Amino acid sequence: MLSSVDVHNYLQTVNIPHELSGMPEPARTAARAAVVLGLQPHQVIKSVFFVADEGPLMAMIPGDCMVDYDKLKREAGASRLRLLNADEVRMLTGFLIGSTPPVALKAEMPKYIDIHALREDVVYTGGGEPDMILKIRSYDLVRATDAEVVDIIR
Repeated sequence: MLSSVDVHNYLQTVNIPHELSGMPEPARTAARAAVVLGLQPHQVIKSVFFVADEGPLMAMIPGDCMVDYDKLKREAGASRLRLLNADEVRMLTGFLIGSTPPVALKAEMPKYIDIHALREDVVYTGGGEPDMILKIRSYDLVRATDAEVVDIIR
């Protein structure tokens, strides 16, 4: 199983400024992380994993939003799209669902980030462990993940 150390090492390797911090309590959802950290839900970016025609993909969206399947299928050029379950996410990424970071994943895959996730200069994402959070500038998150900026929320 991967950890926050892997997240930190990856971001150091690609020269992306970031901050990994322990949280006062584990937060398995973006909404809970926002409450624990005293943030607005849209400031916490969640990574959501799917399998499409060509294989897995990751969508990063604000914590208070839902993926629009039709929009994501269009962006990915896919005819089918299925949300991965917790075991599939763990096998694919090496991280537990609810603390999955957007970087240092076990498997390579296309990554999409919703344009609304970039409205804040600084955002927070899963840090690789249930009690860790990654603080990063939104434009650095795009660089670190090499994500395509798209409109994929409902």
